[in-house]
Amino acid sequence: MIMGELAIGVLSGLLVGTCVTYPLVLWLARNLRGGCLPPHPRERRARAELEAFFGGREP
Repeated sequence: MIMGELAIGVLSGLLVGTCVTYPLVLWLARNLRGGCLPPHPRERRARAELEAFFGGREP
């Protein structure tokens, strides 16, 4: 009985800890790297395709 409650407590603590820690780590990484995370590869590819199609950026 106590072991089951202990296991449930540990698992719920891990779940809550992960849900709180993961966004916090992402936020810290974003702020420590100058305000942004590197773009996703799909986003980089899409931006490159748009720039190639429209001929680069306008000043």
